[in-house]
Amino acid sequence: MEQVMLEQDIGKEDLNQLKGMVAQQDKLLMCVFDNKYGSELEYKLETELDMQVERQQRILIAKYKWHNARVLLHHATNQLAFSVRRWGEVAKINPSNLNGLYHAAAETRNNLIAASQNITSAQRYLHTIKFPYCTPQEMVTLNTAVANIFSDMRTPQRHQHAMQCYVTTHRRAAALIQWFDQVINNTIMKDLVNAGKAVNEKKASLRNERIRLMKEKIKLKQGTEISAELDMEIGSPEPEEADEELLKVMEADAVSQAGDLAADVTDGAADDAPAPTPLPQNELAPPPETSDIFGNIEELKKQHEEEMAQLEKAQTVNKARADQDLQEKLAQRRNRRRRIQQQESEAQALMAKY
Repeated sequence: MEQVMLEQDIGKEDLNQLKGMVAQQDKLLMCVFDNKYGSELEYKLETELDMQVERQQRILIAKYKWHNARVLLHHATNQLAFSVRRWGEVAKINPSNLNGLYHAAAETRNNLIAASQNITSAQRYLHTIKFPYCTPQEMVTLNTAVANIFSDMRTPQRHQHAMQCYVTTHRRAAALIQWFDQVINNTIMKDLVNAGKAVNEKKASLRNERIRLMKEKIKLKQGTEISAELDMEIGSPEPEEADEELLKVMEADAVSQAGDLAADVTDGAADDAPAPTPLPQNELAPPPETSDIFGNIEELKKQHEEEMAQLEKAQTVNKARADQDLQEKLAQRRNRRRRIQQQESEAQALMAKY
């Protein structure tokens, strides 16, 4: 855990350094272009980049939350496996051995309670997602069985009835992890890769436009073309560190201590328990809607389209007012940056909490 916290602190330092570099870049651009946008294309590309970055951040946060929720479910599945095995041992204990019976039943109960807490915590962690397995009603059924465990251990019939409940919950929890893996691998990770490519492509386009504008500005002031050495220096690609550093921060606490609610209870015994037979992929429940996983990303596109339409309308109606409109868009850019920074701060707070 200490190593995880150390990696998280390093990630936060790197992210703060990155924020400083972004602020320095904005300040430099304001100086170069006299506190204006260099061109309408620069504004358009930067707006599109902000939209892509915000979308990428939403996916990163979703990835972080789904991975942490999966950790909770992994613990719950192990605890359920231990409970099933231990409850099976209860039936083999001599009824005259009351101490042995109560000790085994108490161990079973403690692990079942911990499993129920972990599953419930995972559901609360992803409150916009409706779990297809281990639903709230199923948890109520499990908790009711747990409340009667010391009565159920007294007769073979009640013992077997409780066993069916525990085994069913164990299978459902294993299926839920399968479903989680499907969503993470087939939806979240694929969208994250595509979002990263889109951000890098937009960054490259924006950089090329700014380099072109800088070259024009230098040529205008000097009256000559820039030297080949300076051209190479200006045109050298920037290192792609931003996305990697953000990924490190989001991954730093991938195994949250929130998943260790009852690690001391199982004492590692659950690791040897057999897992239920995995469900075929075609029998798994369908994944949730994209809007439930990432939030309403389509709203970002709609907002971007509206901004582009407003800009084009302003250019058509009165070309002379373009400079004033660009100044207003510059203020919007600052607001967007503040919103993005606020989301990053919320992500840090989320990681610190869990």
